[in-house]
Amino acid sequence: MIAAVLGGMFGALADTWATAALVAGLFAAPVGAGVAALKRPWPPLAALAGSIGLFVGIKRQRKLQIFLPPLFAAAFAALGAAIGWGPNRRGAVLWRLLDVDWLLGLAVALAVPLILLAVQRERWRRAKLEGRTPEMDDEDLKRKIAEGQPDYERAARELESGGESDGGGGTLPQSE
Repeated sequence: MIAAVLGGMFGALADTWATAALVAGLFAAPVGAGVAALKRPWPPLAALAGSIGLFVGIKRQRKLQIFLPPLFAAAFAALGAAIGWGPNRRGAVLWRLLDVDWLLGLAVALAVPLILLAVQRERWRRAKLEGRTPEMDDEDLKRKIAEGQPDYERAARELESGGESDGGGGTLPQSE
């Protein structure tokens, strides 16, 4: 699970596979731990749960990419606050963060507004895309063509004049 998070953070894996690997780890770790606690062979069941996690991670990748970053941001912010402000030589600044319940409460308190913000941002993005009409796309295309028109006219004049100054004719500008 830690490798999946680090791989996703540093871009070592593609977006879809990083999400799928993370979900696979989230599925496999509790199953493996639960079976190991019962003193049974845990690798086959953990592999099965991991493969189910891979499927879920790939299938639901778009939705998970909305929820996972705020969750991990909240968890790491709470952990960073506990490490940074909890213990020190003069005493703990935020001594309550040394208690697991308070730390989890802080993570949840941070996760709720971050998730709401991520969901709202996604809704705004979708509304913006749905608000675009074909006429707007045509206007963008017309504007782009109008911006490149002087280059095309200059290149056409060079071709008509024979291009003696270039030593063999002008070239048309390449489209993007």
